[in-house]
Amino acid sequence: MKKVIVAGKFNVDAFYYVDRISINDNNVSKDIIVDLGGKAGNVSRALRRLGVDVVVTGCVGNDLEGEFLKKTLLDEGVDISHLKTCRGKTGRTAIVVTKDGENTMFNYPGVNEKFTPELIDWTLVEEGDALFIQFGIPADSIFELSSMVKRAGMMVYADTSFPSDVPWDAFPYIDYMSPNEREILQVSRKNDIEKAVKTFFKKGVEVLVVKMGEKGVKIFDGKNICEVPAIQTKVVDTTGAGDAFNAGFIYGRLKGLSDEDSAKLGVVLSSIVVERRGSSSAMPTLDEVKDRMKELGINIRI
Repeated sequence: MKKVIVAGKFNVDAFYYVDRISINDNNVSKDIIVDLGGKAGNVSRALRRLGVDVVVTGCVGNDLEGEFLKKTLLDEGVDISHLKTCRGKTGRTAIVVTKDGENTMFNYPGVNEKFTPELIDWTLVEEGDALFIQFGIPADSIFELSSMVKRAGMMVYADTSFPSDVPWDAFPYIDYMSPNEREILQVSRKNDIEKAVKTFFKKGVEVLVVKMGEKGVKIFDGKNICEVPAIQTKVVDTTGAGDAFNAGFIYGRLKGLSDEDSAKLGVVLSSIVVERRGSSSAMPTLDEVKDRMKELGINIRI
């Protein structure tokens, strides 16, 4: 199987499950989970469980949380030889999940903000077949990685986050960008998705894959719009659903599937993840994905 370079944020996620959030009140959680998180952490774990070779790059802190993240990635079979241990605190996210599965997040970036171009080991370019990179790390690093791997002939897949520095100069090197419905409006500063899509195309992005939650996914390639519906299921926790989609989509493209079939595969992964608690630990194995596809009558050869 081909190898994917995953670059971005690696966080420790702490989940608090409550019936509802009440402001100015003592909200008591009935359960707590600590997990490997961050988009890069989630996508790398998801790809490994699909059987993809993964090498990660980014920063974790020189603290117990950093050691926890490195061990979790190693146990999953992820290559962490390019993951930097930086002086400071590992990124953290506190996630409050209500009984309807919706979440509210409180983020501390930590040493993710220290992943500057000087820390990039360029031997990475010789190791990968595709790059997944997320916003939320320094914009200069996103530009350097995207441009270098693109010149090396790799597919570049990016995901947005907001607020963060927007690496506009990296957009011409991005093949696929996958914002959610809210992020594409925030990053483009538009109030309409069609206008936002045009902004991204003008900046050089090849294909936009817009994640729209229970409304499914829309794929824009500059000529056509393809809609892939969501799969209705019992929602326990929506955390990581977009990252699961990213992994499924990348896996599909590496397998030579069309954009539409790759998106269908991504939606299958998302439908499994929202039924589970946690972030990266909720990612399904390839066999679980195949079983769900069989249940749904989805005939895509993977």
